[in-house]
Formats: sequence, C-alpha cells, structure tokens
Amino acid sequence: MTDTSILFGVGATKAGTSWLYRYLHDHPDCMLPAVKEAHYWDTFDADTRDKQVAAYRVRLNELRAAKDGAADAGKGWKVDNMTRRIGEMKRLIAVLDGDRADDTRYANWLLQDREGASLVADMTPNYATLPDEVLMRMCDLTPATKFNFLIRDPLDRLWSHIRMQARRQRQAHEVYEKKSNNILYRILNRGDERHILERGDYPKIIRKLRRVIPEDRLQILFTEDLQTPHGLSQLCSFLDIEAITPALPDRVHTGPEVVMLDKLRPRALGLLNEHYDWVARNVGPLPQRWLDNRARA
Repeated sequence: MTDTSILFGVGATKAGTSWLYRYLHDHPDCMLPAVKEAHYWDTFDADTRDKQVAAYRVRLNELRAAKDGAADAGKGWKVDNMTRRIGEMKRLIAVLDGDRADDTRYANWLLQDREGASLVADMTPNYATLPDEVLMRMCDLTPATKFNFLIRDPLDRLWSHIRMQARRQRQAHEVYEKKSNNILYRILNRGDERHILERGDYPKIIRKLRRVIPEDRLQILFTEDLQTPHGLSQLCSFLDIEAITPALPDRVHTGPEVVMLDKLRPRALGLLNEHYDWVARNVGPLPQRWLDNRARA
C-alpha cells in the first residue's frame, strides 16, 4: 500500500497522547491528519458510529464558523488551515458513515496527500479497550503498522481523568473541585464510573496488547520519560524517525488544578497498588513519580 508507517496511539487516556500527537504533528518526518482521534476502529457498532458522526458534524460546523471568522478578519493563512481541516473532517465522516466491509477507505483517508512521510498516526486512546480481533485487524492494515501505549503514574492519570469527567459533566451551579472529589468518592465507595478505572487498567491492557501485537511492533512507554532525551530517543528509534527537541509545553490540554481530599488519597492509592506492583515487575523500572506515590500506598 505504502512505505509510510502507521502508528496507532492507543492510550492510555490522560497519559499524554495529545502531547505525543502534537510532537509528531510538528515533526518534519511525519504528516499527521488534522483530526487527532479518528475513532474508526471503535465505531463499528451502529449506535456508537452514529453518536461519533453526530459529534464530528458539530465540530465540522465549528470549523466552518472559524473559517468564516478568519475570512472576515482577513487572515488568509487561517482560512487555508480551516479549509484543509474541513476537508479532512468531511472525508473522515464519509469513511465512518460508509461501507466498512474492509478498511481500504480508512487507510486511504489516513494516508491521503502524505506521500513521502515516514509516519502517519491515529491517536485514539479508546482503542486500548478494543477486543483482540479488532486489534489484529488493525495490525494487519500494513506490515509497517505500529502501536504505542503511554502509561502515566496511576494516581495522576486517575485524577486527571476524573477532573476531565467533572469538567464535562459540571452544571452551572456545581463547584468543580467538589464535583471532582465526589466522582472519586463514588468510584471508591459505589463502584461507579467504572470506565475511568478501565482506561487505566495497565495490567489488563498491556497483557492484551502483548498477546495480540508482535513484540517489535508494540512500544510501552512511561509518560514521565517521554519528554526526557532518553525517552524521546526510545520513541523515535521505535518509529524510525529522527529524535528532535520538542518546541512544546510540558503538557497540553491540562485542566484547572484541583486538590484531592486527603481522606480519599490513601484509598485511591490502595485501589491502584496492584498496578504499581505489576508494572514494576512486567514493564520496567518505575520513574521517580511512580516510586513516590507507590511508597505512599
């Protein structure tokens, strides 16, 4: 199909996939689509597909409004950028809404107009939840298809995911900090919001990925190491691209800081203690942030 490698960034949620997307998007060896999360492989179910397409149509209207605003302001460069993004979004919607008998149309969307690039990528954290047979289908898309799974300190990832959920669900009368801690309380005491824990179940996800994906096509990387010279070298060596210094902030898409209640922290760490131990045994030496939180568990 092509000499260009395809990377699937399969998570974890709130573990740095947005930063990685930005790094690769700006990398001279890569040409990434304007849509970070394509949600192709997790929308074969009709209801899920329809919801995703509806969300993308809303985004498409936002892009059109931004293009009109740029045109009114005489910002030709932004008009061109919005035109490109609108085109890619329209083509993606057509792929999601079209025939899924095989994955040719999706591959064409991902690779279109990217001749000469060493790498393209679809960074959709929800792909970590996919069943074996879908991951196998992804792996078979091209002989050069690779997978990256970022793992962030379990407590930091959990709290970041909770805060994202609180921002999305918060009503006008609700206090953001209180809502965040209430979500954590429900997780600990009622078993609610199970999807938040499932997105960070490193033992379960990594075992599945290693079972399905050939070893030389799968990279498990600590988020805390990603922005270090050693971590970037590991990443770029795996992707067969040059390691360059990122011109990015340490984090992207960060929400407002919220303090976790002291009475909830020990119980949250206790819930995650198994993850710290499993990763230490099965992935590699833990970064300092992991060691610090593990010692508090």
